[in-house]
Order: sequence, then structure tokens, then C-alpha cells
Amino acid sequence: MKTKGYRKMMGVTIFASLICIVSIVWILVQSYFISTGSGEGCIVWHDELYPIQAVIFAGRLLFKSLFYTLIIVFLCKQLKAIRNGVLFPGANVKIMYAIATSYLIGNICDDNAATALTGGENAAFVINGDTLLYAALLVIFALLYKVAVKVSEENNLTI
Repeated sequence: MKTKGYRKMMGVTIFASLICIVSIVWILVQSYFISTGSGEGCIVWHDELYPIQAVIFAGRLLFKSLFYTLIIVFLCKQLKAIRNGVLFPGANVKIMYAIATSYLIGNICDDNAATALTGGENAAFVINGDTLLYAALLVIFALLYKVAVKVSEENNLTI
């Protein structure tokens, strides 16, 4: 089913995947600098804050990278499904839930990275309202996608 729409979807998939790969590399480079460097913007380890600092650093690194990786996986599976004549593959529903979860955890860690990793008296744990809103929207899209999968499967059975 290689139509004009399929070619557009392939172009979007390639473009978005390249952006995701650049973002993953950027996170890795930042994490390397933050963990190995010294001075402003680098981790200042505090004995009393060490567990939370380690969790925030690792959470940011792992979950933000996972978020971008899952986007690539989602787009590739979607492209493959479209090529096979399926508009809404059921396997993508779980990936969408994982994208929402990794976004939420990764961004909470990212929002807290600056204060938690440097420590100090003004360090505070924050939860950004936008992060919660975007994660909720991702879950809503996953739920809508799940409904679309069921409707698509029912339509295939009635034909």
C-alpha cells in the first residue's frame, strides 16, 4: 500500500526519528558532562541528598532517552502497519502508555535536575503542571487510539 500518504508518513517518520536521535545524543552528552565535570551545572554530591540526587540523575537519563526511543518505535511500527494496510495496529497502544509514563517520569526528573543535582539550601522538589497536563494528554491519546484499534478491527470483520 505504498501511496502518496505512505510516502509522506515515511518522510515524517524519518524526520521525527532524526530529531529523537539528536535529542537522545544531547541527553547523553549533557549527562556525561553533568556527572564528570566540576563547576557550575555539574552534580555537587551531598551525603544527605545522595539517594534523591542519584534517582533524579538516573531517571532523567533513562526515562527521557526511553521517551524518544519509544517515539521512534511507535512511528516505525505505525509505518509498517500502514504499509500492510492496517491503520491502527494494536501493538502501539502499549507503546503509547509507555510513552506517557516515560514522559511523566523523565520530565519530573528533568524539572528537578537543576536544584536537586546542585543541592544547597534552596533545593526543592517541584512538579510542573504542564508536565502533568501533557502526560494526561498522552494517556488520553492512548485511550483514543485503543478505541480506534477496536473500531478498526470490527470494521475488518464486517467486510
